[in-house]
Amino acid sequence: MTAVDINNLSVVLDGTEILTDINLHLDEGKFLGIVGPNGSGKTTLLRVILGLIEPLSGSVMIFDKKPKDCLKQSIFGYVPQRQNLVANFPARAIDVVTMGLYGRLGMFRWPTKKEKDKATEYLKLIGMCGHENHPFGSLSGGQQQRVSIARALVNDPKILILDEPSTGIDVVGQEDFYHLLKGIQKRLGLTIIMVSHDIGAVTAYVDEIACLNKTLHYHGGPLGALDENVLKKLYGKNVDMLMHTDICDKCERLRK
Repeated sequence: MTAVDINNLSVVLDGTEILTDINLHLDEGKFLGIVGPNGSGKTTLLRVILGLIEPLSGSVMIFDKKPKDCLKQSIFGYVPQRQNLVANFPARAIDVVTMGLYGRLGMFRWPTKKEKDKATEYLKLIGMCGHENHPFGSLSGGQQQRVSIARALVNDPKILILDEPSTGIDVVGQEDFYHLLKGIQKRLGLTIIMVSHDIGAVTAYVDEIACLNKTLHYHGGPLGALDENVLKKLYGKNVDMLMHTDICDKCERLRK
């Protein structure tokens, strides 16, 4: 089944054309990476898919429904760019995950044991078992992002959308993070859409990649995005790629 179907999409914000003639089709259960330079319209495209921005022209359908209708049915789980929080932010990790159920519970109904158990289950799924009562603000950047993913998943969405989720996480943490997402995709059969600035890193984990800079310059298998002509169109100049491969892992083991 088609999860996302975008046809001839154009978006204008404050008199500036942000996206032009976007056509993108994504099957259910696939992991799509959206890459491009700063200001290329990546976040705007996510907001259109989420139903937060109305396009100037074109159509967007999510499982044959309009995006705004999907908001009412908890189709989406959304993880925004990481925001630094003060160390004394009072909510615990379990509280943050439970917030993902507020759309179903309502703001003024206290979560039941069943709902807290579900939040705990998702903390375990993302590798944060034992951190339930840790203050969210005291967690590392990578741990905060994992908790944010659990919050996005606890309402059982069909599509998980992430906007630059590895920002502020070190290289080793990024690798672990992408491995985690790939494992979640396989275990839950999720459709995942992830925006990233790091084309060299995401190609090893996604099923498809979309190269966006105002218009879509490429959409297909990950290796096709590394073509010199595609990269030149995307970034406007030649780009030196840094890749993490199995060879890097072997070298690391030899050093040890």
